[in-house]
Amino acid sequence: MARSASARGIQRGGDRATEFRAPTWWDVHQDRVVGFLMFLPLVTLIVGLTVYPITRVLTTSVYQQSLYSQVAEYVGVRNFVTVLQSEAFVRSVRNTLVFTFGGLAIQMVVGLLIALLVHAKFPLRAPVRGAMLFSYLVPYVVAALTWRFMMSDATGILNYLIRTSGLGIPASWFGSPDYAMLGVILVNAWKNFPFMVLVFLAQLQSIDTQLYEAGAVDGTTRWGAFRYITFPSLLPIILVVGMLRTIWNFNNFEVVFLLTQGGPLGRTETLPLLIYRFIFGEFSMGRGAALAVIVFLILVVMSLIYWRLYERAQGKFE
Repeated sequence: MARSASARGIQRGGDRATEFRAPTWWDVHQDRVVGFLMFLPLVTLIVGLTVYPITRVLTTSVYQQSLYSQVAEYVGVRNFVTVLQSEAFVRSVRNTLVFTFGGLAIQMVVGLLIALLVHAKFPLRAPVRGAMLFSYLVPYVVAALTWRFMMSDATGILNYLIRTSGLGIPASWFGSPDYAMLGVILVNAWKNFPFMVLVFLAQLQSIDTQLYEAGAVDGTTRWGAFRYITFPSLLPIILVVGMLRTIWNFNNFEVVFLLTQGGPLGRTETLPLLIYRFIFGEFSMGRGAALAVIVFLILVVMSLIYWRLYERAQGKFE
């Protein structure tokens, strides 16, 4: 009896202790608070590097402000109307589309062909694969200045080969309105095609070899294997890297600026160079910001189109 009474007393004491030590706010929300504090530096970094600059550009686009003045006048959509109605904008859009998709086509074709070649087994395959990365590792400044010297109409090795081989009259690649855009596209394609090689080669190595073995048993030719096995497997990644390279080509400033600075006669002036001219040439922060917003919207639309095509490709070949 005494022992039972003691047990009941301990149980009542434990109940009172449990009731007295009720969960506090910290006990309930400790995990959430700690998680938030650990996530806060990343949120701060994203806001500082992304949200604030975008907000600043959107705000500046509706004001008329000089580059060297703190005085800003609210003008609403006037900057957008001025930019869209300008002849330079229409010309720059055309140049940007030619530069973007012309370079993308060359990079896609060259990158896919080289990826198919280096995917096969041959002696010294590893060194050859490493050599493919050379142009991608070269800085834009070095690549642009090197090719500008090599394609010079007076001392360039390329024009020397054209002259001595009798293929035609040497061209002024970056000084001629007819050849400047072609020269810029070729230099940009040479600089960036290794990215395509890397991506395509990685995807080729992930294709199940049993598919090719089954195709060989059925008498499938090499072209048939590429058409019905290789290409369907590469199509989703082609769309992904196509979207990435479209965005990067569309926003490319270094190659065009270093080679032609938008000339001659504006034949290579793309949208990024037009933004640069608005801000640093005409000292108009408002028009430069308005054009940057327009470029952003164009890229959003392009990305949505690519993403829609990617989803359709995934659904078709799964």
